[in-house]
Amino acid sequence: MTSARPNAFRIARLALLAGLAKGPGFLIPIVIAAFFGAGHLTDAYFLAYGGLLLVGGTVGQPLEVAIVPFAAHALSLGQRAANVFMGSLFRRGLALGIAAALLGAVLLWAALLMSRPDQIAIGRVLLFYILLAPAAAAWCVAGLYTGSLVSAWQLEAGAVGYGFRGVGALLGALIGALMHELWPVAVGASAGEWSRVWWLRTRWRQAVNGMAPGAEGTPARGFLAAATSQMTANGLLSGSQFIERFLVGTVAVAAISRIEYANRLIMVAAVLFDGGIGPWLLARWATVRVRAGLKSDWSSVYQLLVLAGTAAFVVSLALAVGAPLIVAGVLHHGAFTADDTAVVTKLLRWYAVGYFFNMSALCVERLLLARAQNRLFLVLTAVRSAVRVATIMLLLGQIGILALPAGYAAAEATYLVALLVASRREGVPVAA
Repeated sequence: MTSARPNAFRIARLALLAGLAKGPGFLIPIVIAAFFGAGHLTDAYFLAYGGLLLVGGTVGQPLEVAIVPFAAHALSLGQRAANVFMGSLFRRGLALGIAAALLGAVLLWAALLMSRPDQIAIGRVLLFYILLAPAAAAWCVAGLYTGSLVSAWQLEAGAVGYGFRGVGALLGALIGALMHELWPVAVGASAGEWSRVWWLRTRWRQAVNGMAPGAEGTPARGFLAAATSQMTANGLLSGSQFIERFLVGTVAVAAISRIEYANRLIMVAAVLFDGGIGPWLLARWATVRVRAGLKSDWSSVYQLLVLAGTAAFVVSLALAVGAPLIVAGVLHHGAFTADDTAVVTKLLRWYAVGYFFNMSALCVERLLLARAQNRLFLVLTAVRSAVRVATIMLLLGQIGILALPAGYAAAEATYLVALLVASRREGVPVAA
């Protein structure tokens, strides 16, 4: 971790692994677009999948990042503390995941009743969600193991784990294409996510078994408060994205599906940061904080952030310039029409602007998370979500579907500036 070349090599390897792991997930919308196009059925599926993202984004993803500094503390104490730490959290994570999946069903049903998206059958959406609910519960458990493996510098294990849900869903999509049904996609996603839990749990045990017994300790102290702040923050963000889908569903038929296709392309471009730069920064800063304290200076923090921001700008520019070729080459097949291609291309160009701010903010976030500054993170996320929803509601009647990427860009730009200001607060050292 001391020289630039090994660091760059490992980040590139992580991004490549994450890209390969998430590749099957990237192929799913291509299969859906080719065989089902964009219409009532795909809108129903993507609304249900939005419920899964709401649960995973509110609970699973926050647990994955909130646990890192606490797991790093547990590992510094030794095998005994690490096993006790994870054993108790596994049971709580499973219970929380089941409860979150049930709550997600209630929220989805209520949102459907209130918004009544254009010509979409509520029963069909709920059926899709029921099949996706096991994936939602498993995501919460997998998040605990992924974050703990990051703190153990087992970054590649977490990156590979991301592929299980995608592989399962892709197999379901191929079967569904033959049957001309979308429900096998949901079944495959759930089976894949539970396979991810098994994989990650096995890797965690292998990482801990080679350690010395060590001393007793209380590394979980403060984790509940940190996780609660994280879940509330991500709940606000996931909730705003969840609301977006219902708002755009009132604009036109297939609007939800077109937004989803554009978002999937952005998610592919985000792999460099989600799977490579982000986990590496979080592991690095969490380790430095435990060992020696983490100062907000040029060499420790801001030099890395400038390099990450430069990479985000280059990718953002490539997306904006290459949007017509990307959409035509990836999606314009089979039932995906020329009109769909034109709309998704325009959306992708708008989303490319927000991508730069979003990926830069993701990197600054890792600094706050490494310091367990979760309450501050919550406050800033509340502002971010409010800006996003307010911008969309203000512009939806004027520019239609383009209000969603406009709200995304405005919110992420505001959030990035606020994060950079907050990054000067260095927090408190880790207690032994």
